[in-house]
Amino acid sequence: MLTAEARVETERASRYLDQLCRHAEQMGRHPHYRQGARGGTDTHRPPVVHHVEWTDTDGTVRLSLGRWTLRATPDALVMHVEAATEEDLQRMRDLIAARVEKIGRRDHLTVTWRQPPEAPSALPGTGDQEDAPHPKEHGHGSGTTRRWTVRAVIGAVALLAVAHLVLGGSVLAASQWLGWGAGAVVVVVVLVKVIGMGGFVAHHRRRRTR
Repeated sequence: MLTAEARVETERASRYLDQLCRHAEQMGRHPHYRQGARGGTDTHRPPVVHHVEWTDTDGTVRLSLGRWTLRATPDALVMHVEAATEEDLQRMRDLIAARVEKIGRRDHLTVTWRQPPEAPSALPGTGDQEDAPHPKEHGHGSGTTRRWTVRAVIGAVALLAVAHLVLGGSVLAASQWLGWGAGAVVVVVVLVKVIGMGGFVAHHRRRRTR
């Protein structure tokens, strides 16, 4: 659909909206076709009004040429027209502008049509999605980093466990010199440390899998 918009500065926008919609409603109830000076072709006939509805702030008029919507703000009457062809759109703009300027001649109302801004083809920020890293890629990278960190911790714990086991073996070998009591104490300390290291590794694995 082809569209056009106009903003008419006035402090009595609601009054003009009501007057324009009432006039359109009367045209729909009492259609009249005046023959033009050049043979009375369709281009010289008023459009057929199919439906009109309005409130104090908004109005909609459905014509044979297209649709005309009105909105009253505290300082302006905003109008929007849409039609299937450029010819119908131009006819609507001319007819509406003439009517508005006629009923608003005391307030010196003027209608200037403009093309409404085009809607963006994509949502903001989506145009660079191909170049921007995918969120899953970020998650993969951070997951890899965490995985290597856990592996490093597990490796360090394993080395410490091996060192403690070697130390415990050495203590047992030398228990005949230190006495079985002192050797047993050292072995218990080594086992406690090894168990604690194993629990630390298991805890990190559970956190990684969540």
